[in-house]
Amino acid sequence: MLTNIRLLTLAIAALYLMPAMAHDSHVHKAPWQACEQKQKSQQCSYHNGAGDLFKGTCQLFSKVLMCARNQPIIYADKLAKQAKQKIIDKASHKSSN
Repeated sequence: MLTNIRLLTLAIAALYLMPAMAHDSHVHKAPWQACEQKQKSQQCSYHNGAGDLFKGTCQLFSKVLMCARNQPIIYADKLAKQAKQKIIDKASHKSSN
C-alpha cells in the first residue's frame, strides 16, 4: 500500500514537471538578442544551438524584450532539405535555359 502511494506521488510530480521541461531550452541568449534592436510586438526570429529556427514577436519579460515563439518550430533538417531543394531547382532552371 505504501509503495503504491509513493508511485502515485512520483507520477503526479512527474506530470507537474513536464510543462517546465518544455521551456528548458532557453539557456542561450538568442531569444533576447533577436529583439535587441526591435520594439515590442515586432516580428523576430532566431536559431537555437541545433540550428532550428524559431519565429515569433518581441515581448516584454521582466522589463527585457525577448523573442517569444508564436509559430511552429522549423527544424534544422527541414531547413537543410529546403536549401538543398532551392539549389537543385536553381541548377535545373539554368540547365533548361
